[in-house]
Amino acid sequence: MQEKFYQTNSVEETYLFGEALGRCLAAGDVLALDGELGAGKTTISHGIAKGLGITSPISSPTFTLLFEHPAGTGNLPLFHFDAYRLTDEMEWYDAGFMDYFDNQGVVIIEWASKIKNVLPPTAKWLYITTDLVKPNQRIFRLNIECDSSFNLEHLTAWEITQELKLDLY
Repeated sequence: MQEKFYQTNSVEETYLFGEALGRCLAAGDVLALDGELGAGKTTISHGIAKGLGITSPISSPTFTLLFEHPAGTGNLPLFHFDAYRLTDEMEWYDAGFMDYFDNQGVVIIEWASKIKNVLPPTAKWLYITTDLVKPNQRIFRLNIECDSSFNLEHLTAWEITQELKLDLY
């Protein structure tokens, strides 16, 4: 398991970080987003979609549970889920959402911790932390399996140095 930390200091930077993250994702990737209400899960999803070359409007699928976005210039469709309203993991199974893990697109799941036991072991986790003292700042902790196809170089502009990591704990 590889763990990296990143920081943004504005909504615009969070969006750009998401765009760079979108350029790192490949067919079959599942990105699990975890963070408090208002942490920026939908903002990061907007950026990811742009990084995938998707031009259709992006909004949180809180009430519909899923928005499917056709492939953009990156030739990868985006399946954007929101598990916030699910009461348990059986609802995920009952809705047939497991089938989306075996596709040639990218899956993003907001509130993924609600269904963590059904996610594939290769899911990439992005934990988003906010600070009331610095309301525009976001700290991202990305956990990925050691995977040579995931190019972290796109994200180096936002990477937190070792010294700053120590301040987080």
